[in-house]
Amino acid sequence: MAELPTYPLARDPEHPLDPPPEYRELRASASLTRVRAWDGSTPWLITRYEDARRALTDRRLTMDVTSPGFPHTSPSSRLRGQGAVFFPSRPEERYAAGRTMMIREFTPLRMAELRPFVQRVADGEIDAMLAGPRPADLVEAFALPLAIKVICEFLGVPVADRGRLHELSRVLGSRTAPAERVTSALSEMDAYFRALVADPGDGLMGRIVRAYVETGELSEADAAADFQGLFFTGHGPTAYMIATGVVALLRHPDQIDVLTGTDDETVHATAVQELLRYVTVSHNARQRAATDDIEIGETLIRRGEGVLIQIDSANRDETVFLEPDRLDLRRTPSRRHVALGLGVHHCTGHALADIELDVAYTTLFRRLPDLRLAVDFAKVPFKFDENLLGVHALPVTWGSGAKHRV
Repeated sequence: MAELPTYPLARDPEHPLDPPPEYRELRASASLTRVRAWDGSTPWLITRYEDARRALTDRRLTMDVTSPGFPHTSPSSRLRGQGAVFFPSRPEERYAAGRTMMIREFTPLRMAELRPFVQRVADGEIDAMLAGPRPADLVEAFALPLAIKVICEFLGVPVADRGRLHELSRVLGSRTAPAERVTSALSEMDAYFRALVADPGDGLMGRIVRAYVETGELSEADAAADFQGLFFTGHGPTAYMIATGVVALLRHPDQIDVLTGTDDETVHATAVQELLRYVTVSHNARQRAATDDIEIGETLIRRGEGVLIQIDSANRDETVFLEPDRLDLRRTPSRRHVALGLGVHHCTGHALADIELDVAYTTLFRRLPDLRLAVDFAKVPFKFDENLLGVHALPVTWGSGAKHRV
């Protein structure tokens, strides 16, 4: 029997924005393939776009971490699945209730009302960056503070705690962190958000506590897990996407004018969706377990088997996207990607993420039209040991073309 590929597959350091080249080979050779995870389990790996769409929308593939065969992609993944968990990872009926609760909070109208705040934060961080030294680290100076301040404002999390919470989030999202560090981070995060449940303030957390916890519909433990999950998913992917998206744009400077040359919201929306497809910072597979026998492509998945849906591979499927390895901000239709999931597990906060990314890219390149890397691309320190693709730092500089606010 041939040796199974070990999951996760490694990216090529010379092409860090591209998924591992083996995915292209797997898409061409088999609908699904077995891989060997860190714990010796052998879940199915999905790499093709159409198979990924089918898997993401089939309710027989569950995100419930307690379901038999659920595939944990790292030790930290298994530890995070113990105790109270974020609502998408709960049993189906409890997930549905949690999603309904959150959809009421993340309406497009409410997210649109946050745009002026997002714009003020973006301008303020750029002002501070312009007043500081060059080169600057775009992660620490812009991407991370923007993402954290926005989600803290929306949730009602004290901004002063953002640095520690981000560090704990990185531990929880690590593929390699020792079990004792993950356990400690989980304990600290749980204690922090339980304290906020007890004194939630006036943001989303306050509304949820008053409407659901105080009425007994949601336990304090589940509420704390939900708020922790919203902070985790609401800042990390956005911050990493801002930074890696900037790298992608600097590598394709002809595309920048698509964002900066117009105020047409449709053009901007298309551009953001293409960046999400091209970069797909969530390079850890979507994890599912089969609750019944299901056939996908040419493969029968048995009840109790694990499934890994590789969305960065699906987003580069050459049978669906013309020249998939090319960044084209005018690509249509733009929303065919699966970077933010699909169906009932489509990212609840996608409308807010779209606004943040649009404001971040457009404002940054309009105010710093000659923004450029301060190091050779080969020296940009990408990080591959987390569930999100990112950079440890992004050294950038600019010249006299930088625009201060008037």
